[in-house]
Amino acid sequence: MRRTALFLAVLIGGLLPAMDAQAAQATQTAIVVSPKRPLNVRAGSAVWTPQLRTLAHGSSVTIVCQVRGQRIDQGTVRVTDQWDRLGDGTYVSDAWIQRSQEVPPCETATAAAAAAAPASIAGTVASGGTALKARTAPAHGATLVGAFPNGSTLTLACQVRGETIAGSVRTTPMWNRLPSGTYVSDAYVRRGATPPPCAAAAPAPPAAPPAAPAAGAGRWVSPLPGFTARPGFRTPNNPKHIGVDIMSFTGTPIRAASAGTVVEVVCNIEAGHSCDKPGSASVGGCGWYVKLQHAGGVATLYCHMVRRAIVQPGQKVAAGQVIGYVGSSGNSSAPHLHFEVHLNAPPTGPYNAVDPLPFMRAHGAPIG
Repeated sequence: MRRTALFLAVLIGGLLPAMDAQAAQATQTAIVVSPKRPLNVRAGSAVWTPQLRTLAHGSSVTIVCQVRGQRIDQGTVRVTDQWDRLGDGTYVSDAWIQRSQEVPPCETATAAAAAAAPASIAGTVASGGTALKARTAPAHGATLVGAFPNGSTLTLACQVRGETIAGSVRTTPMWNRLPSGTYVSDAYVRRGATPPPCAAAAPAPPAAPPAAPAAGAGRWVSPLPGFTARPGFRTPNNPKHIGVDIMSFTGTPIRAASAGTVVEVVCNIEAGHSCDKPGSASVGGCGWYVKLQHAGGVATLYCHMVRRAIVQPGQKVAAGQVIGYVGSSGNSSAPHLHFEVHLNAPPTGPYNAVDPLPFMRAHGAPIG
């Protein structure tokens, strides 16, 4: 009897560490290495997805698995297109994560983990010609953190009661919480079933006092309607190219991509050259350009104008308002618009530039 008990004790003692090791493989603790600025935690695997919070340098994070997303070249640990999914379903780029093990792909998550995940409902955005806004709380006065174009597929984790919205699908006070923790009104979502109530609903902020919104506020449009941008953001042959080029004709009106404030009207060119004359591939600089600051820390930049812009620093502009005209000033060999998008601005620079093509698509204003 003693031998049997001893055998069982040894067997169980050997099995428990193995079981613990298998459980540990499901997640791992890693460290954020981002000494210059906090690391952004996002709703998806790209920098144009909603920013939900930040993590300080040296913070510990629990990584569940990895997905392939936007390639990040400026990381402190590695250059990679892998993004780490954290325990709460949010994402950080693996470019800034110091870890001791490889992380399994999210596609290979075990059936047990999937069964343990809370039930969710699929839905489809039915918002017509405008994108459905995602906010930090269930009210239209809450902070805007993203937008989903009409027809987008959503994963609805649960519902909370908030501000009543009269939408294209229904009039309702219910808002859907997404896995990222953000909210969209159920008034614009088609779904086959009703999501379960959220365990802890976020309180709706008080409604903002009635006011006339700024012209074009929250709306995005192509800066050159009818013209197509060719992919060119940080290509292997030109990794420093942090925008896209939209080929057009000299004098074509350039429009503000969204409502905002003019922060810069500048002639950026090498000494000895003029922004009022066509440039060339051998001339350095952006030529005549305009920089606009938009809500939510987004900035846009418009280069190679034919002459000084028709707007002034400090001026408010509406989405679609003409701000200048296509030219070929600066480092340019043909008339075109060089268009950039920066997040978490100001300031703007290579570190916070994002590819304008997917960004504009996500905001319901594809270029071309």
